[in-house]
Amino acid sequence: MNVYLDDLCKDYRENKIVPFIGAGLSVPFNVPDWGNLIRDIANKHAVGNMEFVKSAVEMDLERYDYWQAIDVLKRYTGVQEEDIQEHVAETIHNKMKILDNDLLHNYSDLHRMNFNLYLTTNYENILHNYLKCELNPILLKEIQFSTQNLFDKKRVCQLHGTTSNYGTIVISKEGYKNLYEDKKYESLLRLVTGTKKLLFMGFSFDDQFIRTLIKEHKDFFMSKHYIILANPTMEKIRVLREEFGLLTISYTTENASHADEIRKILEFMRGDGQEKNQLNEDNITSNDPIVVGAGIEDLQKDMADNLFYKKLKIEDIDQSLVELSSAFYVASEEYIRELKKSGISLKIIDAMLGKVFIKYKERYADSYRKHGNSEEFLAVVHSSLENLKYDRIKQLLKDNLADEDEIRGLIHILADDDRMQVWWGENRC
Repeated sequence: MNVYLDDLCKDYRENKIVPFIGAGLSVPFNVPDWGNLIRDIANKHAVGNMEFVKSAVEMDLERYDYWQAIDVLKRYTGVQEEDIQEHVAETIHNKMKILDNDLLHNYSDLHRMNFNLYLTTNYENILHNYLKCELNPILLKEIQFSTQNLFDKKRVCQLHGTTSNYGTIVISKEGYKNLYEDKKYESLLRLVTGTKKLLFMGFSFDDQFIRTLIKEHKDFFMSKHYIILANPTMEKIRVLREEFGLLTISYTTENASHADEIRKILEFMRGDGQEKNQLNEDNITSNDPIVVGAGIEDLQKDMADNLFYKKLKIEDIDQSLVELSSAFYVASEEYIRELKKSGISLKIIDAMLGKVFIKYKERYADSYRKHGNSEEFLAVVHSSLENLKYDRIKQLLKDNLADEDEIRGLIHILADDDRMQVWWGENRC
């Protein structure tokens, strides 16, 4: 049994958790980790008779001593800090790929969580893109507003820089020291760790940066914090607790993927698993193939930061209808999530959304184009979808057909995707 899982759920419900995202969550997008980034730099600059440099770098990387590996490269190849930063940004940009299947990663799962502040040591902006934050990512040290507002709106803080401004990238020991010796940075980090509890995700904890961060700033981490970790030994769990003050939420990858198991933990935190999921010693599993749907707690979610909500608000639509649309969205989002979990093919779900989109286009042509009334248009679309026929898809869904609320919410699921041209009038946000 994960003995700390109930504590984590309680802290989450009390809004005390700040997720701290590491490189592991970006692996499905083919983003290289620090070890592979440094290895690429060695292959580029340690040429000719410098095979000994590559060998030395490789030995350091096997010990997760990234800083020593970078020092070796600087000493023997003449590569400079700016060269390394630029190479890191270019390599990530060139190797990163787009994923169409949300089940392969956990960023869509994080989007469903009730977190505002996210910390990350990742350089790319995948987390921000999936969260659909209204605010742009920021570097913690560059905050110029009152720190009391740090937790007010959904935002991503990139602790070690960003590829969009590669001069901010922190990867060498010198860059790390300059960053963490900044008193303003220390005070902000102290605020976060002093008022919230961190949840480390995507870290193996062989990561030199994070180990050093906690060891050198133990007074920042006096409260208990959590780490989600795959297949840890009892010795590692003990060390993490005694040396770093971290409580381990463990899972096993036997017959499962990292993304699947982390998703189950997040769902359990949200309350999805209180009755539907059963915990065993190593894992969190679900055996219920029937889609239950959204509950009363799900419907309390604040959707104001979502794109579909903003599209409704920019038109002259009554607030009660906006709130009803939000309820439809939540019902539909939960329905789709449970369909995926029950094993329904993504192709079937995509076909459902396709039928909804076609019905929307029909109503746009025969309602909005004629009358130009956004509120009437929205109501007509809802009414039209309520009686949408699934035809052949109905046989494939069997006992998991959407109810009238869930199917009306599908149009708002589409509207929440910035690639889809689902609008309720002429205005754009």
